[in-house]
Amino acid sequence: MCDITDEEFERIYLPVCINYDNYLKEFVIPDVVAFYIADNFYKKVLSKAPLYNHINSAIDIFNVR
Repeated sequence: MCDITDEEFERIYLPVCINYDNYLKEFVIPDVVAFYIADNFYKKVLSKAPLYNHINSAIDIFNVR
C-alpha cells in the first residue's frame, strides 16, 4: 500500500468518510437504537433508568457522537 498526500486525502478519502458518517447517523443508527430499545422492552430486561440512558447505551455500540 502506498502513502497518499494531504491533498489526495482531502480530495478523495475525506469526502467518502464524511458521507459514510452522515449515512450512519441519518439511516442506520436511529433504526438500530429503536430496535435495541424495543427488543429489550419485549424481553423485559430494561432497567428503571431514564429512557435517555438506554438511548445512550444503544448509541455507544457505534462509538460515535
